[in-house]
Amino acid sequence: MIPDQRPLREEALDWLVKTGDPAFDGWDAFTDWLERSPAHADAYHAAAGDLHDMDDLLAEAAPAVAPATSPSAPRRYPAARWAVAASFAAMAAAGAFVFAPAFTADHYATAAGETRTIALGDGDQLILNGDTSVELSGLGRRDVALEKGQLLLKIASKKHVEVSAGDLQFVDIGTIFEVARDGRQTRLLVQQGSVMADPKGAKVTVKAGEMLEAADGVRQLKAVASSTADAGAWTTGQLTYVDASLEQVAADLHRSTGLALSTSDAMARRRFSGTLSIDQIRKDPASLGPLLGVRIERAGGEWKFKEGG
Repeated sequence: MIPDQRPLREEALDWLVKTGDPAFDGWDAFTDWLERSPAHADAYHAAAGDLHDMDDLLAEAAPAVAPATSPSAPRRYPAARWAVAASFAAMAAAGAFVFAPAFTADHYATAAGETRTIALGDGDQLILNGDTSVELSGLGRRDVALEKGQLLLKIASKKHVEVSAGDLQFVDIGTIFEVARDGRQTRLLVQQGSVMADPKGAKVTVKAGEMLEAADGVRQLKAVASSTADAGAWTTGQLTYVDASLEQVAADLHRSTGLALSTSDAMARRRFSGTLSIDQIRKDPASLGPLLGVRIERAGGEWKFKEGG
């Protein structure tokens, strides 16, 4: 026997109308309902799709209206026609919301030295490093816009997550991966599985043990070898580098420790390979000197990298 889908359709329509109300504030309950079963999201999309047919259905209903007995006589509409019109009018009211690119976005931000874990449902996690700002939108809040900072995604389910950073997009293929954004530069490191970079253009697949770096506007994307230990190392209290610029090291340390660090343009291009302890640097910033082969001087509340280690 085929299960009766009417209760689910009615429930989906009810959510469709509710979410179209500008005063609606039950987003957590709505997201829980969507994630409870794949059938819920399918039913919701089907209800939203019916909006496309609204004009045709109302047009078909119009000829059935009883003709007026005289030009001045009031028209009488059968009750069923009023019900059809009212139902689709309610759906139409929700239409502007339903066909928007995404639901109202949720914004999350962390201070330098702070981390935060956001549950995406189905065992999936989004971990934000310090000084990071993101927006989550879309069904299930699985469209992630990284405005600045560093994040780690742990995707255990079969549900995809799309990350945008600058003018680049990344789509996971069952994985653990990190994305960092500094100024106009974006960096991707993959620990497990694989990630497709620029899915609508270059379609570069970045596999576990690889990384990709690109500045905004660059479309010659190439994955290079990295270490699987590099991705998300900051969640374990360490920062690991292989031939990284001191500019990147300073930015990462600022996010993870909250310390204000700066370097000159010339020093920024110097390279470093090794592992740094976040707690050790936070407690004793001067200990960075011998590790990086530079001199560390404090000026007010800022630590500066200088020549001569």
